[in-house]
Amino acid sequence: MQEPMPDSLSQAGLGTLASAVRRRLKHVVASRLAPYGLTSQQFWVLLVLLEGGPCSLHPLAQQVWMDDPTASRVVKAMVELGLLRTRPDPKHGRRILISLAPNSVPLAQTLKGLAQELKEGLVAGIGADQQAVMRLGLLAMITNLDDMLVGIPSSGPDRESVVAS
Repeated sequence: MQEPMPDSLSQAGLGTLASAVRRRLKHVVASRLAPYGLTSQQFWVLLVLLEGGPCSLHPLAQQVWMDDPTASRVVKAMVELGLLRTRPDPKHGRRILISLAPNSVPLAQTLKGLAQELKEGLVAGIGADQQAVMRLGLLAMITNLDDMLVGIPSSGPDRESVVAS
């Protein structure tokens, strides 16, 4: 059941506020990525590979909060655009390693600066103590939502992967 829209966000419930933050964050990220012709999913994939190096599909999907089929489609499109390269994993016969194409490294480094600006802008004016309280509250909400999924098949990420983040 959807929470009724409040007259102002200061009157909103936590679910509405969480949704509003997510929606606005997605809008800001998409707006900032428009000049690069990238989606937010492509943005995060580039950043994860820049910081962590080559990776196989499943760990990459987990790090960018995608399911494996979605990550596979995103990676395939990025390979076709020349942003990523794939090659067999020498340590595992059936696995591929995904890495940045050499020509996409400068773009990824530029995007790393953009990501830092976004992270700083998101918490601007919010002190460290308040951030810590918000983090605890949001983690508690995630735990509560995960608890509501217990026993429901195919209900998303397991709690350990969320809490470990």
